[in-house]
Amino acid sequence: MMMEYPRKKLEVIVVDDGSTDKTIEIVNGYSVKLVRSEHKGYPSAMNTGIRASRGELIVNIDSDTYAGEDWLTKIIKEFKDPKVGIASGYIATALNSSFWAKMRGYESGDRYDEMPSKYVDFVTSSCTAYRRRLLTEVGLFDEELLWNCDEDLAHRAAKAGWKIVLQKNAVCYHEWEPSFKGYFKKQIVNGKFFVKNLLKYPELFRGKKMHPLSLYIPMILTLLTMLIPLLFLVNYAWLSGLSFLGLVLYHLPKTIRILRKHHDWTMVFFPIAVNARYVAWLVGLTSGILGEAKGSLGAV
Repeated sequence: MMMEYPRKKLEVIVVDDGSTDKTIEIVNGYSVKLVRSEHKGYPSAMNTGIRASRGELIVNIDSDTYAGEDWLTKIIKEFKDPKVGIASGYIATALNSSFWAKMRGYESGDRYDEMPSKYVDFVTSSCTAYRRRLLTEVGLFDEELLWNCDEDLAHRAAKAGWKIVLQKNAVCYHEWEPSFKGYFKKQIVNGKFFVKNLLKYPELFRGKKMHPLSLYIPMILTLLTMLIPLLFLVNYAWLSGLSFLGLVLYHLPKTIRILRKHHDWTMVFFPIAVNARYVAWLVGLTSGILGEAKGSLGAV
């Protein structure tokens, strides 16, 4: 899929973050600028690309993401407003995705659909444009946050008074993790690094537009579903079933919206399968809290 934006106006940079496949060989076949760096993780690779760039607007497209033909044209229009520092598009799910990839993508897309305004307080960095002046003012990606570094940067930008735009008409496509193992592992990491962001910015506990406080409800119900049989043994095991029923009912409105939009009947299993996410979050949060506590004790 080719973007309709004029090629002569683009400076295309490919950052190779210590790959061991044929990335270098493939990239050398194109007229682009190749920047090679040690494998230090996503935020380091992003910062390497930013430092190598020259333009006022810096556009990132991840290796597992591809943009629609008019994506860039629509995104750049948002920067006519000098107060806009970050602009991203609607992240759709790539075609022919697996069940777990579709489930994650559809759920993410539903949260985008429910946003009443294009002005938000967080966008991912997977298919996003940044104003260089913003990065100069608030700093680049935090290289200690190997995960959730985009949320950290967006939070700093919002606190500094910059506008963040989610342009739903600018579509890019994401290839989500195709397996349950990949899905579950990524959610664990999200929970773990959320602890780091929370310690850095305690106000995040109050939630954000893209991550509202209502997301705590299924996490609490998931915790109750798992703990009730352990705390009360078999006498009150029915309460665990009741808690799980609450989880299913909580996800029912979202499930109906997803089914109406995508006409994908495998998503009738969404209100049950999505709870793996909250189990993973609880594992990640626990791991993150224990890791931070261990680090604090070691520093004493």
